[in-house]
Amino acid sequence: MLHPETGRLPNGDRAALRRIDPDTPVTPTLWKVLLELDQGDAPDWIGQTKWEQRWATLLMGMAHCAGLHDYNVPLGQALAEAGWSETRFVRLLEADDETLPVLLRRMAQYLASKQQPANWDDVRQLLFVQSGEAAEDVRLRIARPYYRTLHAQEQDD
Repeated sequence: MLHPETGRLPNGDRAALRRIDPDTPVTPTLWKVLLELDQGDAPDWIGQTKWEQRWATLLMGMAHCAGLHDYNVPLGQALAEAGWSETRFVRLLEADDETLPVLLRRMAQYLASKQQPANWDDVRQLLFVQSGEAAEDVRLRIARPYYRTLHAQEQDD
C-alpha cells in the first residue's frame, strides 16, 4: 500500500482519494488506507458511516495537497499566506457537518493551487474533535494564526 521508503501512496491511489465523494466514500483506496492506519472501526462516540465520511474528507484533502504537509505551518497561517479570504475562512470555521466537507475540498484545492504547505493535523482535529468546548478550542487554535498573519501582512503594507 504505502511505499516502504517514502511512506507515500502510489499515484493511482492518491488520484482515487482526490476523487472521493465524502457523502459516499465507498472506494477500495479509502479502506486500504483506513486498515493500514488501523482506523477501520469507528470509536463509540461516532457512527461508522460518519467516521468513514470524515476520514474520506481528510484523505481527499491530503491527496490534493500531497507533499505540502508541514507541521510547522498552522492551517490558519497557511490560509492567510495563500490569500484565502476572511469570508471564506469564517464560513469554514462555522461550517456544520454537511457543509464542512465541501468547504474543505475547496480549501485543499486552493492550497494546492498556491503550493502552500499547511499542517493537516489541524484539519484532522477540525473534523474529529467532538462538539462543544473542545471543538471551539480547535477553531480558536486555527483562527489565531490566521488573524495574526493577516495583521502582520497589513503592518508590512
